[in-house]
Amino acid sequence: MTRKDKLLQKIKNNPRSASFGDVRQLLMDVGFAERQPKSGSSHYIYYHTALEQVVVLVKGHDPLPEYQVKDALRALYLLGGESGKD
Repeated sequence: MTRKDKLLQKIKNNPRSASFGDVRQLLMDVGFAERQPKSGSSHYIYYHTALEQVVVLVKGHDPLPEYQVKDALRALYLLGGESGKD
């Protein structure tokens, strides 16, 4: 099992305790680009050219709200069949 697979499994098993850094790393590893709308904003937007939807994560809220983690997992699932749908 690769490091990415272990991280994905950790986040899927307990989305309520996922950190910003863990979810960010997972998104970046599969090709998402990161954008911060205005300097000083805590909202980070992740997008992928193969998807219409974006994923928004709020930095500074560790753990992340569960709905943000589930949005990220859903995007991973849509992107390449990652087992992000629970």
